[in-house]
Amino acid sequence: MSDELFPEIAEINTPETLGVTPRYVLQHNAISRSIHDLSATAKKLTAMAMALIPADMSSLTASFTFADFCKAIGYDKGGESFKLFLSATKECMKNIISIEMVSAKTGKKKWKNYTWFSSSEFDEETGIATMKFAPELAAILLELKRVYAKINLADLGKLQSKYALRIYEMAVSYSSLKGKDGNSSDEWYFEREVQNLRKILGVSGDIYTETKRFRQKVVEEPIREINQAGIGLEITTESIKQGRKLAAIRFNCKAAARTISKRRGRKKAEKPALELPKINPKTAGLREEKENQHLKELYPDEFAAHYTAALSRPRHGVVSLNLALIAAEAEALGMLREFHGIVK
Repeated sequence: MSDELFPEIAEINTPETLGVTPRYVLQHNAISRSIHDLSATAKKLTAMAMALIPADMSSLTASFTFADFCKAIGYDKGGESFKLFLSATKECMKNIISIEMVSAKTGKKKWKNYTWFSSSEFDEETGIATMKFAPELAAILLELKRVYAKINLADLGKLQSKYALRIYEMAVSYSSLKGKDGNSSDEWYFEREVQNLRKILGVSGDIYTETKRFRQKVVEEPIREINQAGIGLEITTESIKQGRKLAAIRFNCKAAARTISKRRGRKKAEKPALELPKINPKTAGLREEKENQHLKELYPDEFAAHYTAALSRPRHGVVSLNLALIAAEAEALGMLREFHGIVK
């Protein structure tokens, strides 16, 4: 499929060009029910990118910083989270998504494979991740019946298991069935054969081969995580058996009270927001200058300590006092960024 079918109306979709950090994604049900095996962080990264592109997919490129991602998902910025973020940008390029298709002529179902993204990169100089969805995937989603489910990004941030994330998005994709088939107005259900569930969740044949272990690790523990997350959904299950063998699982879903959203990890004091110019080559220098000044104002004591320590260290080859001061300031700012998980 040619890229010309998807002209870039906006050169790039970012929280800044859209004027707001996305809070939810309208995810196509075909994606929620597809076969893929992304890690939890890669799944959230994909949702973030999807939240930034328009529903008509007239532009397929999304760009955002680690800080943007943390704000949308509800993470505290930290070194370990940043490592997972970097790893996920690479993982997204390697992963395959299989979409279920139904033949218009025969009615038979088949799974068709696509790559998620045609490109994915992280620019260490600007601290910006840029991801472009594959035009072929966009084209098939536009061909399918446009049925979406609204998924809160902060809700995804509260779930840590990749199986919990997948079961959650599947459950939400069936929420339009509320009140049908004898259910009350806030209840619905869906069923999955065990082999189909293994395939959708990316559980290969040599993992959790015992039924008891499969139910515990892939179904029960993830559902417990969903129910305890306070994200407005509670799930219980029923076994559907053929003789003594577990053939399928019924997921009974119910809308539940939500709890107040909290950021995952260490609780930090609120910091004043930093207004930055839009990211482009002409304003890159001004943006960095404002970020540096903001860091000094946010953490004056820490900056002073790092700066003093940096000045006291000998710098071989630096003969100018001015250069030594510049180098010490850069080192101190670098220490602040690393400690507080701030991407340059």
